[in-house]
Amino acid sequence: METSVAEIHGYPPRPEDFEEPLFPTRESRRAVADHLLAAPWLSRASDLARPGGRGGRAVRARREPVEVGEDGSAGGRVWVARGSGRKRARKAWVVETLARWREVGWWWDEDRTTDEVTVRVLLSGGTVADLARERSGEWFLVGVLD
Repeated sequence: METSVAEIHGYPPRPEDFEEPLFPTRESRRAVADHLLAAPWLSRASDLARPGGRGGRAVRARREPVEVGEDGSAGGRVWVARGSGRKRARKAWVVETLARWREVGWWWDEDRTTDEVTVRVLLSGGTVADLARERSGEWFLVGVLD
């Protein structure tokens, strides 16, 4: 599904003729949720197509440090390894970069602010993983789609 940021920002944030405050009652919360769920750019992971025609599932992984590197002897291929040191798992090769986005959180609180780039990649073996790189340069596994 290809959607532009402008299309998302142009989508009305509430149903037509809906007055403030948005969430005073249970019914109003439901009306706003139904309105947002009708957005053409929003989809559920369970509705995503998978090979074989089955719906997909998204699983958010706990934030786990990973090692990401480039193998010069393998034509510059990029690899990802979970764990560290002796317990490091085998390397999984990045087959394709599927998406990339930036996430900024807690921007209003200087002590808690986060700023990271997240990359969705297809790994050898068929796993689709979300990897986040913080400003410090550290990489983390933050999600897995199966």
